[in-house]
Amino acid sequence: MAGAVQAALTTAVALARAGDCRSARQVCAAVVLDAQPIIAARKELLAVALHALLIAEGFKLLSGLVMAVTGRGVRVILLPEDAGPIAPPLVREEPWRTTYVLDPRWLARLAPDDIFLRHWCDVLTAREPDPPVVAESEPVLRHLEPV
Repeated sequence: MAGAVQAALTTAVALARAGDCRSARQVCAAVVLDAQPIIAARKELLAVALHALLIAEGFKLLSGLVMAVTGRGVRVILLPEDAGPIAPPLVREEPWRTTYVLDPRWLARLAPDDIFLRHWCDVLTAREPDPPVVAESEPVLRHLEPV
């Protein structure tokens, strides 16, 4: 299945590079929603998915994937095309999300094996140890509030 996921995401990149970002996002959505657990578990697939979603400008889906992997949201802001020299990504860490400010000209040159993507995958897949489980002395009743 990993091969099919990678092939579909590569097709999405080709569609986006040909100017059909809408179809590329549709392919990405179908693949990511169907194979999210596999993508989250395999760093090489995560890199391919991040690349495809960035190229296809599927930023909401990108945020959903990152949220599923890390519990933190992502916001992507594109700079204007005429913002001077091509700028590398600017990253802003906030308590609940990370904001990436991207130059669309840099994004157009983004390769699937780019150091930016490799580093991002390393950060996303770094697992912090879970806090120790403390037994409660008395049973605790929890009530769910309606949404």
